[in-house]
Amino acid sequence: MHIITEIKEFSKAKIRYLFKDDTCLTLYKGMYNGDGEIMEDKDYDSFLSEMIAYGKKRAMNLLVKKSYSRRALEKKLEDDGYDPIIILKIFEFLDSYHYLNDEALAESLIMNNKAVKSKAEIRFLLKKREISDEVAEKAMEEYYVKDEDDPEDQNPELKAVIRLLKKINMTPDKIAELDFKEKQKLAARFYRKGFKSDVISKALKLEIFE
Repeated sequence: MHIITEIKEFSKAKIRYLFKDDTCLTLYKGMYNGDGEIMEDKDYDSFLSEMIAYGKKRAMNLLVKKSYSRRALEKKLEDDGYDPIIILKIFEFLDSYHYLNDEALAESLIMNNKAVKSKAEIRFLLKKREISDEVAEKAMEEYYVKDEDDPEDQNPELKAVIRLLKKINMTPDKIAELDFKEKQKLAARFYRKGFKSDVISKALKLEIFE
């Protein structure tokens, strides 16, 4: 049996039961109608299975709408009131079908953003999506291996600045007409985005993009 030591309202829809062995179980209101002191093993096991089933559906619904890293999904489930033992079972289910892949998510985020974002912006994006530092750096190394000094193979950051210049209609002729102060202001715009000063300088040279 599970001895209940405390009952807390987790949300408008859920109640959390804390047990003497320091474990807990969060249920939807109305699921358990016991006397508030003891939860029989058969009831606990039944409720646990039911909440695992709810958790699996919740996780799948989240993943259908958006790609999540393992940690980001874990935090989302925690915020929804799913207890550690339930989250463990949810991840076992997801892993059995290979629904979570932080490496693939990191690669996708880099590939979809490197054309218009600096390395610093992409690193921030990976961190925001809860990609681990190890996975993030490995992916960054893989997709930023170009030699920055090779004119035949411009590095991704340089290409990104050039694309952004074109996006704001900054042609070579228009840049040539800018005075020093205006060029500094334009350069600062990219510097604030995390692009390196040498990359910005190369991009502002008229012969770089034609």
